[in-house]
Amino acid sequence: MHLTRAQDAPAYQAAGHHHMTMHRLQGLEASPLNGVWAARLTLAPGGRVDPKGSPAAKLYLVTEGSVRFRGGETTVLLGPGDSVFVLPGEEREFSEAAGARAVMYLTMLENYPSA
Repeated sequence: MHLTRAQDAPAYQAAGHHHMTMHRLQGLEASPLNGVWAARLTLAPGGRVDPKGSPAAKLYLVTEGSVRFRGGETTVLLGPGDSVFVLPGEEREFSEAAGARAVMYLTMLENYPSA
């Protein structure tokens, strides 16, 4: 078993991510999980991610606050319990939407099969 306590999750940075903190929960430097990794994203008021596609598939789950999320040509408002899956190469962007902290969990699927 590989446990990562919330307070011990390693922080990381990513280009194009503004006014947010990110902590790796599993995979990469956090645990031996391979091909998939998970993180907690905490968006401060005004926090956002620039539009960008990725070779990895991404699963986002909002647990706190409100997030405006655009995937491809669709924009939605997400609240606690809402989730979004983004295919590899699909452009996505998101931002905190209510002027208060928002928390999302991200699962990155590095080798997702082509559709």
